[in-house]
Amino acid sequence: MNQDHFVLYDHKKPIRLHAERVSFYLQGEIIEAFSESNEVYYLFFYQYRFLTAVKATKLRRQSYIEHAFKKGMVFMAPHPFINLLLTFDHPCHIISFKQLVKKLETLYTPQENAFILTFFESFFPRKQLFNEIKSKYYEYRRNGQMFLGYRIVRILMDFVPKHSLVKTLANDIGFHKYAILYNQKSEELFAKDVIFAEKTLYSQKENDQCFQKLVSHLEKQSRWIDLIALLSDKLTVTPSTDYYRPLIKLLEQHLNENEAAYILEKLASQLPDFLPLQQDLFTNYIRIHKMEWVLDMMNNRDFKLSDEQVHTFGDMLDHLDTKTNSLQPEKLISLLKSVMVLFPKNAEKLLNLYVISLLKTHDLAYIKDWIKPIKEIHGNLQVFGKIDTMQAISDELDDMQTLGELYYEFRQMDKAIECFDWEMELKPTDPKPLQWLAKIYREKGMNQESDAYRQLCVNLQKWA
Repeated sequence: MNQDHFVLYDHKKPIRLHAERVSFYLQGEIIEAFSESNEVYYLFFYQYRFLTAVKATKLRRQSYIEHAFKKGMVFMAPHPFINLLLTFDHPCHIISFKQLVKKLETLYTPQENAFILTFFESFFPRKQLFNEIKSKYYEYRRNGQMFLGYRIVRILMDFVPKHSLVKTLANDIGFHKYAILYNQKSEELFAKDVIFAEKTLYSQKENDQCFQKLVSHLEKQSRWIDLIALLSDKLTVTPSTDYYRPLIKLLEQHLNENEAAYILEKLASQLPDFLPLQQDLFTNYIRIHKMEWVLDMMNNRDFKLSDEQVHTFGDMLDHLDTKTNSLQPEKLISLLKSVMVLFPKNAEKLLNLYVISLLKTHDLAYIKDWIKPIKEIHGNLQVFGKIDTMQAISDELDDMQTLGELYYEFRQMDKAIECFDWEMELKPTDPKPLQWLAKIYREKGMNQESDAYRQLCVNLQKWA
């Protein structure tokens, strides 16, 4: 899921970038990224289709890009949304202004074309952009398409409201009836001018009615990434199942388990007291076998496993590689207790498994204290007696043979060798420690050392 590092091409020259954040704002998406020399690039998309990228030197105030990162829905990298945008159009190439204009004319309506051009006022001369947009208006005007022409005027009124021509057009008596229609913001108008509709609804999305209309608008356009972003944004402001359940449905429909879990985790950090989200995250961690995160929630939130979930984790624990897994012992104990209650026959095997792992990093006193909660339930397990014995004789030189054999049982080969070395020195005529040392070194793959102790043992038995 970590695709925040990617390559952008400028005339076939690769520019290595790492994404910093992405904004979703009024049908457009912008990825902000940094090069290896810390130059800033912005990648522009329109309804998930890549347009071009530009290197930034400065941003114009009150421009589309400034509004996008101040008023839009912004997500920090790494994030599934960034990965998705880059995957839809890969690889991404920088194109010139002329190429961009031609691309827009090929792919979009004149109104969309005009609106998209306003995205770039921080990077291309405003006069150049204005002339391109103005040409769309005059084309409609010449064809007698007054309403379509007025839709371009509305874009110019947002883009350059103080321009003399725009003021004249805005007050043109021929557009009076359309101006009234726009001021009324009727459903009929919204159906005809979806760009204006989205801008209006987005600016009032705090209002529940406008929010629901915006959701319907995005659904009709199949813009499911925007829907996920919008519902996530709304949920952080107003935690409610009314927004959460549709969000979960969208995540299940469009994202894989890891991507969905990432988004839920980000929301959970912002909504620690929203129980439906926390419970779903807990269930999701169980489903994708994120054991350590499950233990975190069991310990920090007192979440409980169902019998079916305990079965799942019982099987996972039974096959867990303790050499590569770094579960914290304090968190693991509660899960072990739950599993052992349902699987008493596996209790000895599971506990032995984790005692073996703990002996590599913890002393006997810690382990004895760690297994106390389990001893209260399964006091008849042999492992308790072995740990008690090991701690009792750990400082007794007369019991090095017994201690070494117990360390061997728990696969602590180096500690066992240390015990048998002591035993060999204390009892030089006893072949037992030599036999054990030959055996252990053989199992460690140290055949030379094993053969040497085996020969010592043979010699000792000859001289006896």
